[in-house]
Amino acid sequence: MKINLIKETKVRIPVTQIKKMFEIISEEETEPGSKSTVNLIFSTAGTIKKLNSKYRQKDKVTDVLTFNIDEISEEDGIFGEIYISVSTAKDQAASYGASLSEEILRLFCHGMLHLFGYDHMNKKEEKTMKEKEELFLAGI
Repeated sequence: MKINLIKETKVRIPVTQIKKMFEIISEEETEPGSKSTVNLIFSTAGTIKKLNSKYRQKDKVTDVLTFNIDEISEEDGIFGEIYISVSTAKDQAASYGASLSEEILRLFCHGMLHLFGYDHMNKKEEKTMKEKEELFLAGI
């Protein structure tokens, strides 16, 4: 698998840590040799709000949105896209007492897990997803 980092807004991103986390999650969740790509887009709150409204019918800003596009086995396909709201990440980092880099990594991990089918619609799913997040974040 490959990752593309796309910045639609000015932000310093922890590239090395993102790539390491991408490798860890990809190795754990995919079959070896996958040729698909994940696009990680650092975007504005306005863009996130528009996407959230259009695709999820929720007219509000959120921290991370994830969209599956092609099957993971599709050679040279786009497995999915992860959009991170940079301003929301900054606000959350401040409220959690974390750095922006830490919050970006957490949101990226969360988005990757959504791409691989994890969710948090009930307590059991939420617990499983949280445990996976903690496991992958500890590996960084």
